[in-house]
Amino acid sequence: MICLSDDAAATPAGDTLLEIFSARSSIKHIMAFEAALARVQSRHGLVPEAAARDISAKAELAFFPVDEWARQRARVGHPLVAILEAWTTCLDPESREWLHFGATTADLFNTVLILQLQQAGNKLTSQMRDIESRLAELATEHRATPMVARTLGRHAQPFTFGMKVATWISEHGRSIARIQAWLTRYRTGVLSGAVGTYAAFGEQGPVIEREVMAELGLAEPEIVDWKGSRDRFAEFGCAVALAARTCGHVAQEIFLLSGDDLDEVREANGAVGSSTMPHKSNPSLCIDVVSRSREVSARVQPLLEWIFVVYERDSSQHGDVMRDMCVGMGDLLFNLRLLLDALVVLPQNMAANLQRTQGMIMSEAMTFALAERMGKHTAHVEMQRLTRTARERGCSLQQAASDNEAIRSLLVDRPDLLDVSRYVGRAPQIADAAAATVHR
Repeated sequence: MICLSDDAAATPAGDTLLEIFSARSSIKHIMAFEAALARVQSRHGLVPEAAARDISAKAELAFFPVDEWARQRARVGHPLVAILEAWTTCLDPESREWLHFGATTADLFNTVLILQLQQAGNKLTSQMRDIESRLAELATEHRATPMVARTLGRHAQPFTFGMKVATWISEHGRSIARIQAWLTRYRTGVLSGAVGTYAAFGEQGPVIEREVMAELGLAEPEIVDWKGSRDRFAEFGCAVALAARTCGHVAQEIFLLSGDDLDEVREANGAVGSSTMPHKSNPSLCIDVVSRSREVSARVQPLLEWIFVVYERDSSQHGDVMRDMCVGMGDLLFNLRLLLDALVVLPQNMAANLQRTQGMIMSEAMTFALAERMGKHTAHVEMQRLTRTARERGCSLQQAASDNEAIRSLLVDRPDLLDVSRYVGRAPQIADAAAATVHR
């Protein structure tokens, strides 16, 4: 079922998405569907030409009596019948006989929902492209800004902040591709009757369906009626849920890096952090994005449940699930963009954190250099022994090496092995490559 009620969104982007699924928008699509159907049927001699002209001419919200619709809803209880009954009061008496001829509610509602999801998906990917551009700017700006790469919560090796952002770009890009693939794959509605046999239209059924879809700007119909298969909506939900989780992933990383113990980035939002602790400035946008990412992705579960259809079509579903997911995603993307705009990167603190292990972060570089003199396995064992000694003494790796002739002589010959900024591999080039994929 499509949405026939209105609520409010949290951001302007959410409001735009909400309007796509509003009662006003749904009714406008319904009228367009009925007008297209009447025109096509008229061409095929199934509906009088005068009736088709009248229905088409009055397929505008100006001809829809909202008060009468409310009265009909209370009277008949059926969402589409109430709309059609209200609209017919504005049609010529002869035209009323031919409105919605041969179609079924599921045909109409499914086609309208596809139209709305096409609009919503395009709006969401537009927001996502905007975020992708901002990420590309960050990756380029900090392509060579060294920082600690952490694995399992531990300092691993140096890389660059630009490369970290490159992973966000790549993941976010896959989210865009998944939604775009859905928009390409599911670009048509359905008009095949109660159980998909075209019985009411006869042999002309497939042709009528194809022409109505074309009138609505949709693609060729599928060969088998899909009203009893809801997987396409679950697929849309899964694509949006994955995109939401990626947004949450980005915000969670920023949240962790902005903590006082690391302080490598900050969220310059000017927010009051505590009612009792004046020193606090909380990462409110991070919190908002992470929270919304969880809420949006949680809405996929009802869409998966839609797939359990009873026989040829009967199922429990409500279009407001799709609406709420899209609106929530619009709000989420809006706030993620705010977060990225408010992000302050602190290279000096990243550099300081690179020194916190007192040289141990360069153990791999030293191992491979030492391997040239004694072999990889022996070098690895020697470096393990050296790092253990440094920890026990609470000193730097270089200080611990004073008792190890092989490593001490290596550092004399290769002092660059302790320079973290020279052991970032191809991180800057990876950041460049990721940024170059944006809008290519």
